[in-house]
Order: sequence, then C-alpha cells, then structure tokens
Amino acid sequence: MSKKSELLNVIESYKGKQEGFASKVNEILKNGDLTQEGAERRINELAVPFEIIAENTNIRAIGILNDGIEALEKKWKDNSTGKLTDSSYQIGLANTIKMIETGAITNQEDFKNIIEVYKDDYNALATIRNLLGTDIDKGDLLMLIPKDNREYNKKALSNLRNNIESNINPSNIRNSLTISLESMIVFIKTRLKDDLSIIPWEEMQ
Repeated sequence: MSKKSELLNVIESYKGKQEGFASKVNEILKNGDLTQEGAERRINELAVPFEIIAENTNIRAIGILNDGIEALEKKWKDNSTGKLTDSSYQIGLANTIKMIETGAITNQEDFKNIIEVYKDDYNALATIRNLLGTDIDKGDLLMLIPKDNREYNKKALSNLRNNIESNINPSNIRNSLTISLESMIVFIKTRLKDDLSIIPWEEMQ
C-alpha cells in the first residue's frame, strides 16, 4: 500500500470515529434528564478511551508522514547526487548537454523526450535550463522543464504535519473537526502522489 493510501486510511478512519464521538456527546448534552454534572460524567466516560484513539492515530499518521518524507528525500538524493558516480549516465548527460549547447535540439518533441529521461534529476534539469538561458526563441523549450518543487513539497508536507498535530490529538477531541479533517483528506487526495510528492498546479489544470 502506498504512503498516500496509508495516510488517507488513517485520517478517514479517525474522521468517522471522531464524528461518532461528537454525535454521542451531542446526544448526552441534549438529554434533559441529566444534570450538568451527570452529563459531564458520561462525556468523560466516553472521552477517556477516545483520547487513546486520538493519540494512537496521531502517532500512526505522523509516522507514515515522516517515513514518506524520508523516502522522498532519499529518492531526490539518489536521482541527483547519487547519479554522479554512474559513468554511463554521466556520459549520456554530457552528450545531451553538448547537443543543447550546439543548438542541435530544437524540436519540442525531441526536447520533451530528453526531459523525460532527466525529469527526476534536478541538477541535470538546472544545467539544461541554464544552457537555454533567457533566449525568447527558446521559451517554448524552457516551459517543458519541470520546476524544482522540492522545497515547496517539504513545506506542504510540513504544513500537513502541523495540521495533524493540531487536529488529531487527545486535547482536541471535543471540538468540531469535520471541516479540518475533510480539508486534509481533500489535500492528500488531490495534491499528493502515491509517494507523497506534490502534484504541481500546472499538472492539475
């Protein structure tokens, strides 16, 4: 199962449990036969075991997120600096750079195929982008080079971690969390790939 699916399962499951807990609390509060002290006692009886559920869910979700971030950073490293000792790869890259320097590659389809080969090597892409420079005539080719969104990716996952910490914890179980949890679920479904890498806005349009 992918990190995305794992994280979705954990948060969606918690959302259902939290809504069930909130519903039971509302039923108790609306029970006119109970005194304020009696209602609070019943709510506490429900809250104590649910606090454990919230804590365990927090630990599980943050663990999945941290594992995903660690795997992403390893992937980024392996696809950039990790390729420096791969002689065949470096020879191919050197040949590609030479063709771009000499202006031999002008066809968009050919250029797109080259970018596909180096799409995960951000150092190679940066080199290719610099070779093209700011020449207006090469603007169409520049548009084909994906942006280096690693920092944005890390920031987005950091924000997700903060949201999990804020909303899925024992001290926050009595608040209305449906909107916050649904927002996290939508973000994970629409903006993250299976390995938790971010989907660029341009790919969503």
